[in-house]
Amino acid sequence: MLINSIRKQLWIPLALVMSLIILVWRAPVEQSLGQGIKIVYVHVGLIWAAMLGFAINGLLGLAVAITNNKKLAAWMETIGRVTLGVFVTSVLVSLLAEVVNWGGIFWQEPRNMAVFAVTAVAVIVLVLQSWLPWRRVHGLLHLGLAAYVFLTLPSAAMVMHPENPGRSSGSLGIQSAFWGTAVLAFLIGVWFVVYFRTEEAT
Repeated sequence: MLINSIRKQLWIPLALVMSLIILVWRAPVEQSLGQGIKIVYVHVGLIWAAMLGFAINGLLGLAVAITNNKKLAAWMETIGRVTLGVFVTSVLVSLLAEVVNWGGIFWQEPRNMAVFAVTAVAVIVLVLQSWLPWRRVHGLLHLGLAAYVFLTLPSAAMVMHPENPGRSSGSLGIQSAFWGTAVLAFLIGVWFVVYFRTEEAT
């Protein structure tokens, strides 16, 4: 089976991680942040990948709520855990980026408060999922989480954070670096979803 074959190819995540490292290393610096933009590439790529994961899981949650399908629910639960892992990693990297570029962590900064809130809600969803036996409710929880993510993060006020470093930059190289890290981060997440789902299925 193709999925089992992919799971056994450990060179795939290693190649993706190496590609990510090389991309960030070769990516252009920015006039105001200098080399500090390198860690911002990683942070933004991770959070964009996580948001895509939340969106996919929200759609799966809707499908599970409608169909009560066991296989879809299993994929939804695995994607939910991996997406939370990617998101939490993005939050940790963002805090490090603040230290590098701002000289400290601004805990009350609106964007920080938003990602902390999303993390807390995502953890609550996963805990409730482990307690409640109803698949349709699990689906509604993940659909609600996706809605919360896309209502909370885009609406968070930008005080220290730039509006949109990926799209607002006039440099094609900088834009490509942001999108490239996001794609690679997403593909790494996909591999881990496949790995954990097949592990759980055996």
